[in-house]
Amino acid sequence: SRYDWFLELNQYVNVSTVDKDTIPALTVDYKEQILNQITSEIAVVIITIPLDCELLEAMNDKCRSVDCSFFYSLTTGVFSQVFCDFGERFVVSDVDGEQPHASQVEMITCDNPATVKVLEDHGRHGLETGDYVTFSKLKGLEGGESQGENVNVGLDPNKEYEIKSTGPYTFELVNVDLSTFTMPATQGYITQVKKPVTLSFQSYKEALDHPKELMMSDFAKFDRPPMLHLLYKGLHTYMQSHDGKLPNVGSQEDAAELVSICKSLDSTAAEDDKIITEENEAKITGLIEQFASGSQAILSPMCAAMGGIVGQEVLKACSGKFTPISGSSPFDASE
Repeated sequence: SRYDWFLELNQYVNVSTVDKDTIPALTVDYKEQILNQITSEIAVVIITIPLDCELLEAMNDKCRSVDCSFFYSLTTGVFSQVFCDFGERFVVSDVDGEQPHASQVEMITCDNPATVKVLEDHGRHGLETGDYVTFSKLKGLEGGESQGENVNVGLDPNKEYEIKSTGPYTFELVNVDLSTFTMPATQGYITQVKKPVTLSFQSYKEALDHPKELMMSDFAKFDRPPMLHLLYKGLHTYMQSHDGKLPNVGSQEDAAELVSICKSLDSTAAEDDKIITEENEAKITGLIEQFASGSQAILSPMCAAMGGIVGQEVLKACSGKFTPISGSSPFDASE
């Protein structure tokens, strides 16, 4: 098999391929047969070729119904896009994959809310608002008074406390009142508690029509993600009227048609979502023409870059570790 080299990377991974003659063609005509291939036993579905928008949306909806992650990555010349949908409720067990932060207490004030200051010699606490921490080996916090039936005994080492970051070396303990104490804590240790986070993702149709977030991939081109999103949205419309075909290489007629489609789509968008203006119309028109001219090209460096990104997201889907890409991540190397 031409995939035997996978075994050299990891002998415990089984890789098998399906004869293309035994599966239906990836067209709308065989939509039901294709959807029947997506079952709850499948963890991820990855698509790396241009498909009809109706088929993509149907496959994505089926993946969401069986709790399967859906990835659509497309390279068109020096332009590319990665779309990720991990479902309506995807649990991330560890948002950053880092070791829990730990710090040493310099002081915990007797205030409402209580404020914690860490030893600056040991570096920043590295915590963010909404994180949780535990305390150990605390010294101080004496003089607490009775609060109804309960006696305020300070900070429980077996309890997790939510924090609000107020600086690199300080944070507040949410809803923790230590104002009845007369002596602050002056020793002890802080350890971050990693909490699972549940994330919700847009479907492909939702992200295509009204994207919540477009990931910034090049900070030298802040205005580029919405433009690229419009390009790919226009490309889908173009493909639907040309039997799934991409614009021909170097065809001015096809490029002009795609320009017209993109302008039409932009004109019907809400006022706040419009991208094309008098100031940038010439720039975007040139970008669309460049995009259309090379959309059939498959360039190895672009495929390598996108393959690395998609592979990383697939590992996140399978492990629940690290925060995934939310929605679409467009990228281009037109310069």
